Amino acid sequence: MKIYTGLWMALVMMLSILASPMVVAHGNDDHEHSAPMAANAAIAPRAVAQSEEFELVAVLQAKHLVIYLDRFDSNLAVTGAVIELESQGKWKAIAKENEPGVYVVDLAKGVMETAGKYPLTFTVQTEESADVLAASLEIADEEEAHDHAGNEVAWWKWLVAVASGFGLMLAILFVLRRRSSAVRVNHVNTLTGGAK
Repeated sequence: MKIYTGLWMALVMMLSILASPMVVAHGNDDHEHSAPMAANAAIAPRAVAQSEEFELVAVLQAKHLVIYLDRFDSNLAVTGAVIELESQGKWKAIAKENEPGVYVVDLAKGVMETAGKYPLTFTVQTEESADVLAASLEIADEEEAHDHAGNEVAWWKWLVAVASGFGLMLAILFVLRRRSSAVRVNHVNTLTGGAK
């Protein structure tokens, strides 16, 4: 019986050691956990910029760059602005206001279609003021993201394989122990001339 207790304790210790990198990697955080995201949920590439006047978030959605423009001090949507966008002189575009505070740039073919980091300059003009905001939008390499996700899956497969190996080892030890007991009983029966 002691051998089984020892093996179970070894199994529990091994599983806790294997699981500990997940806990350590998460660290002491203070962000919200009320709305967990799906493991493979894709977050659209975005760029964020702010100045004393404006706060701007640009989100890449297929062939469009959607720009949300607010006042920095009040968070109120900025309506009626003219936003000119350029990327290091390679291309320029003017955003059209789609709804209050939301502007859309229709991207030409070949613009921001591949993985990489794209520096952007936004020139914002309103009736009262004008400002220039700089930001950078990064498009992740899908293959790298897929490889990273694949590595996580492989880690869990490895963990399941180790746990299965321990289970198999316990089953073999159980069978060997029963055989050993049966051999001892037969040996005792032989020595004593069998049960009477």
